[in-house]
Amino acid sequence: MENLFLDIGCVSLNKHSESICGDNYYIVHSSPYKHTVVLSDGLGSGVKANILSTLTSKIISTMLSRNMNIDDCTETVARTLPMCKERKLAYATFSALQIDGNIAYLAQYDNPPAILLRDGKNVPYQSDVKFIGEKEIQETRLALMENDILILMTDGITNAGVGKLMPDGWPREDVIKLVEETYTPEIPVQSIAATIVRGAAALSLDSVDDDTTVVALKLRPRSAVNVMMGPPENREDDNKILRLFFSKSGKHVVCGGSTAGVVSNYLGKTVTPLVDTEDEEVPCMSHIDGVDLVTEGVITLNKTVEIVKEYANDNMLSLELKNKHDGASTLARLLIEDATDISIFFGTAVNPAHDGLDIDYHKKLTLMHELADALTNMGKNVKISMC
Repeated sequence: MENLFLDIGCVSLNKHSESICGDNYYIVHSSPYKHTVVLSDGLGSGVKANILSTLTSKIISTMLSRNMNIDDCTETVARTLPMCKERKLAYATFSALQIDGNIAYLAQYDNPPAILLRDGKNVPYQSDVKFIGEKEIQETRLALMENDILILMTDGITNAGVGKLMPDGWPREDVIKLVEETYTPEIPVQSIAATIVRGAAALSLDSVDDDTTVVALKLRPRSAVNVMMGPPENREDDNKILRLFFSKSGKHVVCGGSTAGVVSNYLGKTVTPLVDTEDEEVPCMSHIDGVDLVTEGVITLNKTVEIVKEYANDNMLSLELKNKHDGASTLARLLIEDATDISIFFGTAVNPAHDGLDIDYHKKLTLMHELADALTNMGKNVKISMC
């Protein structure tokens, strides 16, 4: 199991006219192999619902991650939640998922049943009913296989379109059909979550009447990406550093014209510009046999940092990014949606071509650290080697 990585994609839409979402999800990574994810839907909408769902998701995820049982978690939530003054009810639904290695425990209370996708097809699973007080909990234990996908959702999905395009809401079977039709082995889980939420929004005429959230999870093989940014400080170290760089497993990315020249000499291969990949903001990419991706340097890196930061704040961006093929979008997509482990080789050689420009070593160093920090916050394992 050490070669598997839990990829998580989360997308939420607020109920129309609300500035805050009444759904909330909380994730705890207890170890590289043990993860707890809780998705909760608070009663009503707005601030009150957000408080209910936030308390529910944080309490249950924290307690489950500390090996407490679902009975204790549910009872603690019931005692802790503030009472709704209008309905005299402390209430929030939840889907609580714990993955330990490849064994999944799923406890569901009043949310639509989670979807299990295997090889792109829906897989029915057995659930046992447990009553905790008056609450009916659906409990499931699963042995997950590599590349299995689990999809958790709130009822904003299954109620989508009520009173608009879907008088009775969006049946779970139709949600499954959409996922099966759009599935490819390479599709990122973020795109799966975004596709479902986009479907709910379309059925609701782009004005959802309930907070709407999807959390998609995939247990997939780890994927290494190695990035060379700039030539080594000392030319006599070029071959030694590049031997180390190319000896690492995974994909290899070269950023910058000078870096591409050094790599070209080392490999004995020609640098070929890919002129059709240039756009107004980003210079074209290039090709070197033996290298997976070759981009221009600081301009592309700057735009890549912008995209990665925007991706973290705009959970629907994955749907737009897949249609862009410039150097920055391609690099960002590789780092965000493909890589799990990223090794950055940062060359400290001074580039004479940058003399007199608003581009220097410190600018590039700052961009590299911003990129590394943003990717780390996404759950990537990032290692930096100065050379």
